Amino acid sequence: MFGFKPKNPEEHRYYLLPGQGRGAKHKRRVHMIASLVTAALVAAGLSALMWYANENR
Repeated sequence: MFGFKPKNPEEHRYYLLPGQGRGAKHKRRVHMIASLVTAALVAAGLSALMWYANENR
């Protein structure tokens, strides 16, 4: 009626797959933060180890 409805409503239907919802975005954000913190700690530890090894020569 008057062109407001799509001719085939099944064409405009979509489904969210697992991993596309809000919970998945939150999980990815938590994993990203954890990986950045871990990388910073490992980098700091390795740099401290290298500095200490070169300082005692």
